[in-house]
Amino acid sequence: MVAVENGNQAMDALKNENDTFDLVLLDLYMPEMDGFEVLYLMKENERLKQIPIVVMSSTESNDIISDCLKNGAIDFLVKPVRS
Repeated sequence: MVAVENGNQAMDALKNENDTFDLVLLDLYMPEMDGFEVLYLMKENERLKQIPIVVMSSTESNDIISDCLKNGAIDFLVKPVRS
């Protein structure tokens, strides 16, 4: 498991050829580079676009949820996530 604090660190970790990822849990609102940009950049990259992305956010906006799903996220979780 790799945890990062911002979108730039996320992209650096994802682009590291020595690491492989089975899933990305992506928060939309991060410093430096937000989750929207990370999502778009991952879907433009041949290697990274194969990784499933679950977006998490406290927003319940149907427009934002729809946008994330249209742009490649496989699911959207509204925080706080409860079981």
